[in-house]
Amino acid sequence: MSFLTSTLVAQVSAVAGQLVEPIAELTAAIASVPAPTNDEAARAQVVSDSLIRLGHADVRIDELSNVLGRLPGKDSSKALLLAAHIDTVFPIETEITVTRHGDVLSAPGIGDNSLSVAAVAMVGTALQQLGRELPVDIYITGNVGEEGLGDLRGMRAVVDQLPMLGGVIAVEGHSLGRITHKAVGSRRLRVTVKGPGGHSWGDAGRPSAIHALARLVSRLDEIELIRDPKTTLNVGLFQGGISVNTIAPDATIVIDMRSTSSQSLERLIERVEEEIALVESAELSVTTETVGDRPAGEVSTTSGMVPIGIDVLRALGIEATCDASSTDANIPISRGIPAMCIGLTTGGNVHRVDEFVRLRPLATGFAQLILNTIAAADAIHRDALR
Repeated sequence: MSFLTSTLVAQVSAVAGQLVEPIAELTAAIASVPAPTNDEAARAQVVSDSLIRLGHADVRIDELSNVLGRLPGKDSSKALLLAAHIDTVFPIETEITVTRHGDVLSAPGIGDNSLSVAAVAMVGTALQQLGRELPVDIYITGNVGEEGLGDLRGMRAVVDQLPMLGGVIAVEGHSLGRITHKAVGSRRLRVTVKGPGGHSWGDAGRPSAIHALARLVSRLDEIELIRDPKTTLNVGLFQGGISVNTIAPDATIVIDMRSTSSQSLERLIERVEEEIALVESAELSVTTETVGDRPAGEVSTTSGMVPIGIDVLRALGIEATCDASSTDANIPISRGIPAMCIGLTTGGNVHRVDEFVRLRPLATGFAQLILNTIAAADAIHRDALR
C-alpha cells in the first residue's frame, strides 16, 4: 500500500520499541486487578484512570463497566474504534501474581487480555511521539463481557454508543500474525429437567432427570454436523442430582453450538430444539433458556479493513493468517461495519493461571497496531473501507 513507506515503517517500529516497557508496566498493573466476566468494575476503574493519565479525552465508564476514551481527530463526525476486552475467565478469588523472567511476562489473563488493554491505551502516546494527528477520532475501549457467557454484551453496548464508527480493530494479546475476519457465531442453551425424584430403591421406576438428560446428550452426539462451513456442538456442563441413592429430581446441561454461517447455525439450533422437546413427559418438565447468542458473519479479505492488516504485517516481515474465531469483532462484522481482530505477540497457556506472553515480539505487534490505526483512520476519512 502507498502509505507503507519504508520511512514510516521504520519510524513506527522505533516508537513501538521504545514503548514496550511502558506497555509491560501497564499490563502488569491491569492484570493485577481481578476482572471475571460480569464483575469487571474494579479493573474498569484502573483502566479509566490510566486513560485519563495518558491524556485521552472524554473518558467515561458506562453502566456495564465499559471504559471509553477518545483521541480527537480532525473530523469528529467519523471514528475508528480500538477494542480490547477487560474481562477474564478466572473467578474473583483466583490468586494473581505477575512475574517476569527476561522478556516473559506471566499471570492469569496476562495475554487474554491485559496486554491488549494496555496496548490500545498507549496508541495515543505513540501517535503523539510520531507527531501525527489523525483525520478522524479514535475511540479506545476496555470493554466487558467477551469471555464465556458474557455474550459480547460490552461490545454490543459500545458499538451502540458510537453510531459514527467507520471501522473497528479488536485486539487480542496472543497470536501475532493472525487476522480474524470470520466471526464464529454461537448459541448457548441451558436445558433444565425437573421430575418427581425419590429413593433409588423404594421409588425405583420413577424417571430421573439425570437419565433423561443423559439420553438427550447421547442423541445430540449423533447429530451429523456440517464441516463446511464448520459447525460444532458441545455439551460443556452437566449438573444435577442430590445423592448417589436418590433419583435425580433435577438436572441441567449447557449446550454450545457454533458456526461461521448464520444459516448453518440456525439449522443446527432447530435440530437440537427438536431433540430437547422429546424429553418432556407427564412426569418430566423441561425448561430451555438462551444464555448466549453471538452473531456470525464474514468480511472480505480483498476489501475493507483486512487488506490493510495483511499489508501491514507483510511490511513488518510477517505473512498473515486469516481465520475464524469468536471475538469482539463479531459485533461490528455482523452489523456491516468494516472490522477485524489482530494479535499482538506470542505466548502460551491461554486460560490457565500460568499464562504467559513474550515482550520481544510485542515491538512488532504494537507497530502493527499503530500502522493499522493510521491506515484505517485515513481510509475512513476517505470512505474507502466500505
